Amino acid sequence: MATQGVWGRWSPSQRWSIAIVALLVVVNGLILFGLLRSGTDPAPNAVADPAPATATGEDTADESAAPTVDAPDDSTSTATATAAAPTNDAQDCVSITVWTAPHLEPAVQAAAERVTDGCFRYAVAPHADASAQAALRGGERPDVWIPGSAAWPGLVAQDGVQLQVGETIASSPVLLAGAPPVISALEQMGIGPETSWAQVVQQVQESRAAGEQAPFEMRIGDPRSDAATMSLLSTTGSQTGGWTEQDSPQRGMLVLLAHTSIPDDPLTALVADPTTVVPATERQLGAAQEAGREVAGLALADGLGQVQIPFVRVGDGSEEGVDALEEQLTSSDAAADLQELWLRPGTSGPAPEVEGVPDDVPATATEVDPATVPLTAQTWAAISRQSRILTAIDISLSMTEEVGDTTRVDLTREAAQAALQTIPPRTAVGVWYFATALEGTQDWTEVAPLRPLGERVDGGTQRELLMSVTDELGVDTLTGDTGLHDTLWAAYQKMQEEWTPEAVSSVLLLTDGKNNDTTGGLTADEVVELLSAAHAAGDRPVTVVLIGMGPEVNEAALDRLASAAGGVSIVLRDPRDLPQVFVEVVAQRTSSATP
Repeated sequence: MATQGVWGRWSPSQRWSIAIVALLVVVNGLILFGLLRSGTDPAPNAVADPAPATATGEDTADESAAPTVDAPDDSTSTATATAAAPTNDAQDCVSITVWTAPHLEPAVQAAAERVTDGCFRYAVAPHADASAQAALRGGERPDVWIPGSAAWPGLVAQDGVQLQVGETIASSPVLLAGAPPVISALEQMGIGPETSWAQVVQQVQESRAAGEQAPFEMRIGDPRSDAATMSLLSTTGSQTGGWTEQDSPQRGMLVLLAHTSIPDDPLTALVADPTTVVPATERQLGAAQEAGREVAGLALADGLGQVQIPFVRVGDGSEEGVDALEEQLTSSDAAADLQELWLRPGTSGPAPEVEGVPDDVPATATEVDPATVPLTAQTWAAISRQSRILTAIDISLSMTEEVGDTTRVDLTREAAQAALQTIPPRTAVGVWYFATALEGTQDWTEVAPLRPLGERVDGGTQRELLMSVTDELGVDTLTGDTGLHDTLWAAYQKMQEEWTPEAVSSVLLLTDGKNNDTTGGLTADEVVELLSAAHAAGDRPVTVVLIGMGPEVNEAALDRLASAAGGVSIVLRDPRDLPQVFVEVVAQRTSSATP
């Protein structure tokens, strides 16, 4: 896959489009700046636990065949099954409580029934992963827990729950899953076993930034509830160039993926949009195919991780009885049971022969740093929140200056429209123009109010409205000087007035000059004092990003303003520098989450 020399293939207009797309992706990434740097500790397990409901044996059977079982379902069963030594009185046997992920219940039940040494009664109950985690945090203690992924006991342990993770019972490698024609299209594009996840991410970013129609739509699940997504992010985050590295371009993509994520089983997205590609386990693919769905998998170089299923000791039940169950779950008999559930026994057992999945798919990718799992959950909790962005665009006369074969304002218009086609629909975006005395003595004017891009407005959407509005942005729009100070403070106040705890509020201001408000207005000292006081109060935080473009920018002045608001300023004199600078900004935000 060719990834070199891309700037040489694109015109200045396309490069500015890429720059602004990267900019608005990073503004979403500033969630981390607003939350993690302010000391807020987003709960890594923020998935709401549903109220438990009793599941029948039929429901459990359906669960084991459905393609959605790697993600928690909405029920917790209280049904139990007893396995006892046939030569003993069951009433006198030691009772051992076993919680298991629903799709594993057949294999766990069979293992319990094979225990003949000693006198033990195994109460095997299916518990969805989210429900089990919530119950453990609430103080409930089974003797044994068989979760759907080794990630879940890691997250529970972060909350102080004492448990002991034992042997790996089964595993399932993670692949990119999609409809067979989409997987074939990816292979024709050169994406396959020789392609890394980082290269796929780069190709997706470049296609979106250039406004090209990609043959596939990349989406992922919520790593706090979807085992395949957690495996992908924690594994690729640990690889060279992964999102945990400060200079990685994957950080901006992670933000975009968070805002288009699938709350339930990612495979369900393939029904609504057949062009979608999602991470899924080999087990999910096998179960989906068994249920009659057409889905194929694609392995990448270095692997996308492996969902491992451990034997976890929690309570203080009979050590002998718990040992006997673990022995059965790692036996050759259990291996056959697990393969029937489309799982690989242990960490490197034989493949279950899922159609379209090669036996040599990378099953043991780069070892994951144990700290990466909670870091992934914590980061996701921050970046997945909705963003509300008030964008203020400089329309002063200096925007008529030429850049190559076009003008600054023309580039800004084209870039803004390219960005609007990329930003997720639930992101709220509003637009102001500013110069001097646009409305009486007021230096700014509202072009479009703040609304989610997908919201219906006058027969269309907010996105379509903004596309129409910005289409009129040109040389004829420009007027006056640059009322930067008054506009910045007004925008900050506006976002504080409309602040909501469910979203991250941001002010994004683009200017090519310095404040030269010929009509008066706030001085530099006055606006710095106002921003500093508002930021210090901390009750309604607003993230500020100031982008200065061109040689006329007063870098020190912009930095002073951004620092006062607890934000960031970026001064660029070459549009080709913009994407990399934004990557570095995202890296700064995300690195602050590292334990």
